[in-house]
This record gives sequence, C-alpha cells and structure tokens, in this order.
Amino acid sequence: MAPNDTAAAAAPADAAADTGKSIIGSKYRDGRYKAENQDWLGKLVGSKTTLMTDKDRKVAIEGGEAGAFKTITEKVADGVDVNAVFKLGRENGLNLDKYEEQRGSHGFAGRIRMTVRNMLQAEAKRRHGLVVDGKFVPAPADWLTAKNAPAAPTHNPKGEKIAVPKPAKAEKPAAEAEAKAPAPAKDAAKK
Repeated sequence: MAPNDTAAAAAPADAAADTGKSIIGSKYRDGRYKAENQDWLGKLVGSKTTLMTDKDRKVAIEGGEAGAFKTITEKVADGVDVNAVFKLGRENGLNLDKYEEQRGSHGFAGRIRMTVRNMLQAEAKRRHGLVVDGKFVPAPADWLTAKNAPAAPTHNPKGEKIAVPKPAKAEKPAAEAEAKAPAPAKDAAKK
C-alpha cells in the first residue's frame, strides 16, 4: 500500500466512528463547545431541561454461560423539554414571547435551549446566581471568575438593578471658589 492509500483507508474508519445525528463536526462538538456545556450553568440547564426516559438494554452476565444476557432498565437522555426551558427562562425574568411562535419548527428545541442558556448566563453574571424552582441558586465563585462577572452583583435575585449610591461631592471652601472665579472684564478694553 502506498503512503497515500493508508490515509485514504483511515478516513472512512473515522467517518464511520462519527455516527451521531448532529450536523456539527466532531472537531467542534467534542472540543470547546462540549467543554462549555460542562460548566455550572450548562449542568444546571441540562439537569432541568433534559427529558429522561427508561430504556431497556441487554448486558452480558459476567461469569455466566456464553450468550447469557440479562435486561436492565436505565434512565437515558431523550431530548429537550421545551416547556421546562421556557419555565426556567421566565423564572429569571427573560422575555421569551418572540420565541413562542417558533415552537414546532425543525430544530427548535436545541435552538431555544442554547438561546435561553446564553441569556441566563448574562443574568447569572449580573445576579451572581439564578432562580430555579422558586429558589435562588448562587453561582460558584470560580464560574463567576471564569465568566468575568463583576465583583459584586449588579442586580438582585428578582433581576432588579441594585441602586449604588454615588459618593457625595465634597464642597469647596469659599476662598478657593472665589480664587478660581473669572476676573470681571475691564471697561477700559471696550473703549
């Protein structure tokens, strides 16, 4: 086999290994984007919006006869619960009305989950946490640091801006104010 033939033979094996339904190439799916979904917010959104179903599968019995199997039932992820995505967004004050009319369109569940996650990230940075099931869940300090969040929250858990009083201006002594005042114009210059 020539050197070029080995590369050509390896390519179909890689393509066969990538049997997922995603249109996103494995270069992107398994890299930065997958890692970003594993942060605090990604795990939170995933745990609240992923549909779980029971699935039976056969497994070989260890130490048993060859070909002996048993059936086990396990929970597996089975899509996105769009209603849960909307609930989580609305709990945190997001206006999602413009997305309602897109329900049922091809790929909507994934798009809305991604969009709401991005909007929740901004809210979590402002509030230093999110409201989940009616309770405020604070964001971990390392997540806030990684996302360049402000040192102190700028909004309360309800999403209302926190009023920060501005420092009072120091009053100038009367002598300084007079010294800086412009001198009166001379009438002689007019004549």
